[in-house]
Amino acid sequence: MCAFGPFADDVTVDFDALAEDGLFLLHGQTGAGKTTILDAVAFALFGRVPGARHDAKRLHSDHASAQQVPEVELEATISGRRLRIVRSPEYHRPKKRGTGTTKVQAKATLDWIDGSGVPLTRLPEIGEVIASLLGMSAEQFFQVVLLPQGDFSRFLRAANEDREALLQRLFDTERFGDVEEWLRDHARAGNAALDEKEATLGRIAAQVAALAETETPVEPDMDWAQGCLDAARESHEREVLRLSSVRAELERAQDTYDRGTSLMRDRQRGLAARSKIDQLEAASAELHRAETDLAAARRAAPVVPLMVDHRDALEALERSLARCAGSESALFALPEAVALHGCTDGELEGAADTWAAESVRLEPLARRVDERPTIVADIAAVEREIATATARVDDIDAALTAMPARKAGAIDALGAARDQRAQLEMLRGRVEKVETVDLALGQREELTQTIERAERRLHDAREAHNDARSHLLDLRERRLTGMAAELASQLVDGEPCVVCGSSLHPAPTTASPEARVSDVDERAASEIEQRAADDVAATRSSLGTYLERRANLDSIIGGASREGIAAERADAAARLATAERVAGSIDDLQREVDDLDAQAQRLTAERGEQQSARASASTRLDALRAELTSLDDEVAQATGGRVSVAARREELAEVCRATTSVRDDRAEVIRSRERLERTARRLAEACADAGLVDEEAVRAAMATPEQMEIWESSLRRAHGLRSEAQATLDDDDVRAALAAEPVDVDALAAAVDNARQRHDTAAGAEAVAGRRVSGLADHVAQYWEALSAIEPVRAKQLELRELAELVSGRGQNARRMTLRSYVLAARLEEVLVAASVRLRQMSAGRYEFAHTDAGGPRGRRGGLGIEVRDEYTGATRAATTLSGGETFFASLALALGLADVVSAESGGRVLDTMFIDEGFGTLDPESLDLVMGVLDELRSGGRVVGVVSHVDELRARIPSQLQVLRGEAGSSVKVRTLAASG
Repeated sequence: MCAFGPFADDVTVDFDALAEDGLFLLHGQTGAGKTTILDAVAFALFGRVPGARHDAKRLHSDHASAQQVPEVELEATISGRRLRIVRSPEYHRPKKRGTGTTKVQAKATLDWIDGSGVPLTRLPEIGEVIASLLGMSAEQFFQVVLLPQGDFSRFLRAANEDREALLQRLFDTERFGDVEEWLRDHARAGNAALDEKEATLGRIAAQVAALAETETPVEPDMDWAQGCLDAARESHEREVLRLSSVRAELERAQDTYDRGTSLMRDRQRGLAARSKIDQLEAASAELHRAETDLAAARRAAPVVPLMVDHRDALEALERSLARCAGSESALFALPEAVALHGCTDGELEGAADTWAAESVRLEPLARRVDERPTIVADIAAVEREIATATARVDDIDAALTAMPARKAGAIDALGAARDQRAQLEMLRGRVEKVETVDLALGQREELTQTIERAERRLHDAREAHNDARSHLLDLRERRLTGMAAELASQLVDGEPCVVCGSSLHPAPTTASPEARVSDVDERAASEIEQRAADDVAATRSSLGTYLERRANLDSIIGGASREGIAAERADAAARLATAERVAGSIDDLQREVDDLDAQAQRLTAERGEQQSARASASTRLDALRAELTSLDDEVAQATGGRVSVAARREELAEVCRATTSVRDDRAEVIRSRERLERTARRLAEACADAGLVDEEAVRAAMATPEQMEIWESSLRRAHGLRSEAQATLDDDDVRAALAAEPVDVDALAAAVDNARQRHDTAAGAEAVAGRRVSGLADHVAQYWEALSAIEPVRAKQLELRELAELVSGRGQNARRMTLRSYVLAARLEEVLVAASVRLRQMSAGRYEFAHTDAGGPRGRRGGLGIEVRDEYTGATRAATTLSGGETFFASLALALGLADVVSAESGGRVLDTMFIDEGFGTLDPESLDLVMGVLDELRSGGRVVGVVSHVDELRARIPSQLQVLRGEAGSSVKVRTLAASG
């Protein structure tokens, strides 16, 4: 180790050399670092040191420089495997730049010196490997291998709770704690579920009480709930009877009110009719004037349309005269009609016929001229058709020229695809071979791990067989010794020996009870040895099978590697995929060759068709051009070249239209004069028939339809009101109402309102009572259901709660022991049995341990008490009554017993080495002899014991010594070996 604790420089301790005698001493001055050496062993194995020293996190030596790395290196054999561990704790070093420090993380490495594994660098993995090899945790190791200063004297005197904490760290009782926790959780969950059901039952009871308008009893039951329901039903029946009574009262009051209101309505109708008649009498003069004006307006009404017709006829004559003058001016302004100015209707009609005849003669030529754009368009279309055919022939010629090269390329591609198809089987075989080798590589890796496990099993089986064989040989040797002793026990003084015949027996052989071995013991040991040998043979056979399988896989793999085979597999797969893709295109390539042949045939045929079409189009083009030339010549001849045929026809059409307009306008003037004369005669006749002198009298009597409608409406309304009022007065009910006294309708309405309020109140009370009965029926049913369901839950929860309290050390648990404490108490009994063997030896047979499960004061839990039985007095007393020396060897015996039990608990691993730290100074010489005797016994049993002490007498008793020297620059060590005393 280096820069660790008080050791600044490199310090090496060879425990193998110190342990040659099986017992060695670590001594030195107080504070020199004796315990630090044990801390270094613990830190190398577990990355931590025992007790509070680990919490301080000050493992870097204060004597070393801040840059020096603290490090511990341990080389040890654990469970038959030789390893080396190098650990460095977390520490702070100065920063390379600037001030302050930088934290350096802890690190470790584990190397297998015997080559039995791969090196490790991860802290969790190293911790798992060490715990697996030792078969115990760090806490267990600190307690049973490094017997620490004062810990077991404290353990001996500790209270139950403190002793339980240590035992829990040493023995795995987590599953029993899980049982306790499981029961507590389920009891807690059950309590919650039961509380919820109780709360539900309470809520239902509260709802029943609320509906019944009563208080909830302290302990409600089904009889109380049913009583609430029965009372509600009786109350509802009373409300039903009350509602029936007030409903009859309401019906009587409503009938009286209806009769009174009917009488008052009839009386009001009669009074209103009298008032209407009086109003009509007051307005009779105005109504008479309206009737007279309406009669005059009705006589003038038929004359008004005739007056309008006469005015319209006059206006129409004026308009026709104006139009006729305009049309004549437009006609005579045209060049063709200048000579007709002042002509008669006959002359005008003759000129119009001449112009129409000329227009008819030009009509066929005009139709042909209209077709000229079509002829021009046809010429352009035929020219485009000829150009298209020529271009297509050129394209076909180019395609036919390139066709041989395209066909040759397609034929070459088809041949290459057929070659690839021929290689498919070879490529598939290559892929299968590569996959086989890849699979073999994976199987070989798994098989190699299996072989390593089989080799370890064979090694363990051989060791077990050697141990069994050694035990068998030892039993046989002890039996032979026992046989001589058995024969010696049969000797009788004066009688001859059955072996030698002598009658003298000077020194007969004796044997201790331990040396006696029976035939049954020997046969049992022989069977164990044979089973171990069979296990070795079976393991060796399995290993041979695995090796043979690996050799077969090696023959398949050859020299291939995982990386090489992966690359080869990828290359083979790529080649196969390419070949399959190319081979899959053979049919497409063959179709391409066939399509090229067919395409050449189609193009050749199309070329002939295009040439024929071009020749036909040229013929049609010549004919169209000749037709266009003929048409243009004929138009020039017909029009003299002055205007076009269409323009000449438009001139003729315009003069004909103007002539027609003049003729039509002259005829319209004649018709307008005739109409004016007719309307004047009808107007004079109508005025005479209506009794009106002239148009002025008609205008005075005229009225608008709206005004006439107003007069008629007023007269109809007045007549209707008078008839309606008289009919009302003639009604028998109205006459009776007018003759009767008035009725107080408000009083009758108030009586109805009072009766309705009483009815509504009774109806509301009945509805509330009905809803209360319905609600109570539902809630009482729910209460019965909830009450029936909660009883089994209560019983089950009571049982679960009592069981949870029992395993938690409460309730009916008189010992106040938890389940975990009960299991730990059993482990403690085993420890005390093993420790008592050592304690009796160290105390010369005076003391042995006794277990007590009595509870502590003030109800504290029990189960883990330790007492000491004094064989001198026969009394059992507390461990706290022992003297200092007695406390030391009692604590040592307890530690050794605990080490034996923990060793058995951790899979029966033998703890070859243990360290005992201090305590020997409290022993007198006789007690020291007894303790040393126990240590010698441990040494003779194959264990190595390291004693850490500064007691001078131990230096004389233990030859192999490691002295720790304290110095200003840090501590150092020195090995001393004394000559063994006689």
